[in-house]
Parts: sequence; structure tokens; C-alpha cells
Amino acid sequence: MLEILYRDEHLVAINKPSGLLVHRSLIDRHETRFAIQLTRDQIGQKVYPVHRLDKPTSGVLLFALDSDTARCLNAQFTTGQVQKTYLAIVRGRTPNKV
Repeated sequence: MLEILYRDEHLVAINKPSGLLVHRSLIDRHETRFAIQLTRDQIGQKVYPVHRLDKPTSGVLLFALDSDTARCLNAQFTTGQVQKTYLAIVRGRTPNKV
């Protein structure tokens, strides 16, 4: 079960764990679990991906609950009206000189 961070009549945001693909992909043809299907099954309605996160990336994943909202949000991502921010948690040391 995925953690639902936000839901209203137009959107659902989930906490995507690392290692989960957003949807079927040639990246991993043997994978059987996908965020889009898990979310759909969990909330009982079709979801439309608004953006993607790479398989090894964890974070907030946003789905629209109807095609009109998906189209509007996809356009906002495409035109740069919406921005994603990535934070990295690392362990170790970097060289003093880069």
C-alpha cells in the first residue's frame, strides 16, 4: 500500500518509494508493480500521471484524477510553470578540490 500524501477531487499525491516504476517501461520488462496501478487499485479509480520519477528515486508523485486536469498540469510542467526540486541525501566525503 502506498502512502497517500494529498487527495482532492482533481489530484492525488503519493510517496513513491525507491525501486518502483511509475508505469510499465522497457527499462525493466520483468517488473510487475507500478505506481500507477497500485494507486489506481488503492483509491478505486483511474489515475493519470502528471510527471515521472526515475525508478531509483523516491519522492512525491502526482497523479490527476481526470484527463482534463492531467492535460492542464502536463502543459504547466512542459512550459516551466511548475518546477520539481530534488534533494539528495549522501554519505561520505568529497575531494577538497573539484
